[in-house]
Amino acid sequence: MAIRRSIGGSFRSVWLAVMVSSAGDGMFLTAFPLLAAILTRDPVLIAGVTIASRLPWLMFSLFTGALADRMDRRRLMIGADLIRLVIVGLLGAAILTDTVNIWMLYASAFMLGSCETLHVNAAQGLIPAIVKPEDLLEANARFSSGQIVAAQFIGPPLGVVMFNASMSLPFLADAATFAGSAALIATVPNEHAVAPPTTKIFADIKEGLRYTRDTLSLRRLTEILAVINFFYFAANSLLVLYNEDLLGGNKATFTALSVGAASGTVASRFFLEKITHRLGTTRTLEVSLWAWAIATVGLAIATNPITAITSHVILGIGSGWWIALNTTLRQQITPTRMLGRMNAVSRTVTWGIVPFGALFGGISARIFGLRGPFIISAIVMVSYAVFSRRLLKPVREAVNNLQQ
Repeated sequence: MAIRRSIGGSFRSVWLAVMVSSAGDGMFLTAFPLLAAILTRDPVLIAGVTIASRLPWLMFSLFTGALADRMDRRRLMIGADLIRLVIVGLLGAAILTDTVNIWMLYASAFMLGSCETLHVNAAQGLIPAIVKPEDLLEANARFSSGQIVAAQFIGPPLGVVMFNASMSLPFLADAATFAGSAALIATVPNEHAVAPPTTKIFADIKEGLRYTRDTLSLRRLTEILAVINFFYFAANSLLVLYNEDLLGGNKATFTALSVGAASGTVASRFFLEKITHRLGTTRTLEVSLWAWAIATVGLAIATNPITAITSHVILGIGSGWWIALNTTLRQQITPTRMLGRMNAVSRTVTWGIVPFGALFGGISARIFGLRGPFIISAIVMVSYAVFSRRLLKPVREAVNNLQQ
């Protein structure tokens, strides 16, 4: 039996903080589309919630990434948690007093997304500073799988139960989780590894853009994920309608779709090191693209919840491998002083594209029907899987350089 090694107390505190807030997010993100579906049945308006939550990645991520390279990353994470506490608390109060409307959901999603850019950019820069280099892949795997367990295993069922009891309850509970997360981050020692700034913040932003543009392996990883996210969210932003109208599902099956993806992601972690050792980093990324292709084809043709849930499990496996390897590679390639900006540039592109994907999905559903965005997504994913070896050539070369 393998012994689970310790990565350190600082990492444990950050990991627990993310687990706590992610559980709240799972409650919130499950209740959010359910609430939106009560307020409107228009696919474009429902897709608008995803647009509002991801638009800040396009607008603010470069700035918050530069902040993460200039300031105490722990304090930035704490501040983001406390602001999010206030936002979801006020939204819960609006629901409780029956004053909520779809535009309030948009505003809340936008503000929460803005805080998320700061929290994520700071966290991604903090992890390499608090774990040993040889533990980085394991740390990222634990980080992502723990986040998935909380956000998609623990949070969604609680969110559905709470939403059925009282529509405001998941949002008020999410506010409490942000308080817990902030308290845990406060216990992490000052190990953020950020030197005092000697340049202006806009010069830092330009440097981060140039570095990602000129480092071909980072640019290619960013390009691939941007296209994947565009078409994935074109379909996924309509999942609540897909579940009800195409699968004939209910709130339980909607939760099961998220749990299915989470199951795959968590399961992928336990054989990530073995498959990476056997196939190599780049080949494992190729397999991830094939997993996404198979899963999206399944979703495009599914007519019952079982097929869709199974497809989500496969989707989760591919996501688990890609997230851990992609994150680790980017951290290994990038100098510590630029981790926040590198992550910000990548997120600006890969998450900033999501609002446009969600809008494309809503419009496609109006023109081609609700299944249309899922079919288009499947065609794109299969194409990327077929050409994955050629697309990942710069990444393969970067991996070889790291191993020399």
